[in-house]
Amino acid sequence: MSARTEPRSIQPSSAARARRFGRGSWPALLTVIALVLVALAIPSGTAQAASHKRTTALSVKVPATVPLGVHPVVSIRFTSGGKPVRGQLISVHLGAKVTQQVRTAADGTAKAEITRDLPAGSHSVTATFAGTARYYSTASKKATFTVTPVELKIATVPPTAGIPLLRVGGGAPLKTGADGTLVVKMTRVGRVALKLALPADDATRQIRLDRWDDGSTDPTRTIRVPDTLNAVIGLQILHPVSFEYLTSDGAPIAPAEVPVIGVSDDTGKQQDLNGPGPHWLRSNSITRLTTGLSSSLVDYRITDVPLGKINAVNRGQQRFSASEPQTIKVGLLVFNLVVQGRDALLKTPTGSQVTITYPGGDKHVLTLDKAGSATKSLSRGAYLIAIDGGLGIPISTPVALSRDQQADVLIFSALDMALVGGVGLILVAGLILLGRPHVFRRRRRQATDTSDGPGPPLPQWPEPVAARDWRQRPKP
Repeated sequence: MSARTEPRSIQPSSAARARRFGRGSWPALLTVIALVLVALAIPSGTAQAASHKRTTALSVKVPATVPLGVHPVVSIRFTSGGKPVRGQLISVHLGAKVTQQVRTAADGTAKAEITRDLPAGSHSVTATFAGTARYYSTASKKATFTVTPVELKIATVPPTAGIPLLRVGGGAPLKTGADGTLVVKMTRVGRVALKLALPADDATRQIRLDRWDDGSTDPTRTIRVPDTLNAVIGLQILHPVSFEYLTSDGAPIAPAEVPVIGVSDDTGKQQDLNGPGPHWLRSNSITRLTTGLSSSLVDYRITDVPLGKINAVNRGQQRFSASEPQTIKVGLLVFNLVVQGRDALLKTPTGSQVTITYPGGDKHVLTLDKAGSATKSLSRGAYLIAIDGGLGIPISTPVALSRDQQADVLIFSALDMALVGGVGLILVAGLILLGRPHVFRRRRRQATDTSDGPGPPLPQWPEPVAARDWRQRPKP
């Protein structure tokens, strides 16, 4: 007999389900409740924080004007409720762009230097605060400042009006004023090329660049604005100088007779100038001092005027300057020598030409006039002069010329030789006859014998008496 069993239900009972839920679902339920509570708490916290957020105020100050190249400083003040706020980040705007950010100090202030090189003109600055959980964002009012242009002054030494022609950068040519200066307004920071274009030479003046005040000798100089606002150009001015030569008595000397003249300036530089000119000489010299460039007048000295290898001036005695176009009258130690050719015995004028030998050995021949005379201007010195008269023997005569003078130069002519020969023959014949007295007595007798009657008695001379010897003779 089998036991009969009751079938078991597979559906859990309510109590079992409750027990299982209680064991596994309570932690999840608690998590959900916590999330809901957090979600409800956040909006209320934000609203509470928002209710404690403070309003802020920003103000900026800038200089009204700043010169070109100077960086303006922006002064910032940040407050909340009239009290300074420290440690907050402020943005500085130049125009529409943020240039930099600064943090406020304990007194709520900050300073910002605009380091950009701004061109001349008007510029605006603002400051902004982005805000934090504690402070509202804010912005300052616009502050405006003006960058003023600077003046670039270019001066010439010596002061020269109307020159030089200058180009500043790519600008139009500019000229110096009556005081020799040029002022240009510069509106931008940066490098600028100063280009010098000197005027063309004319008949009265030439201009040359000597140097800039920085020592450069290049016509183009580059500067940086505003680091350099003054530039000085040293110029050499040249003028034409001609020479006229005069003798000691003021008579002019032909330029062809003075082929070269030696001059030196006050720096000791020697130069030889060929011909009478005009010669272009610099009127000034440029020197660089600690105070800048300086121009001084150049003083010239005449050192040498060679005439026949003799210096016809006292070295350095005559001076001049080339401050303007001029003609210099140079007095030479030249004197008039009148040469008179004369016969050596009769002293009558004679000769056809004269040869002058200079101290250096050169010779110059002059033609004598009908009176046997010629005049020549010669520099001081010792000369030898000889007359040429055809047949005859010239006698060289030394002449030391130091003033106007006349020199009689003799020649032993053919007539002189004839006279000397004739006189010599007469003297010889006389001597011969004087040494033969019997010839005269014989001639006298012959003259007596041939007469018509006896002539007067001849004087009788007493016989010569022997001279008495008064000397004592020794006794026998």
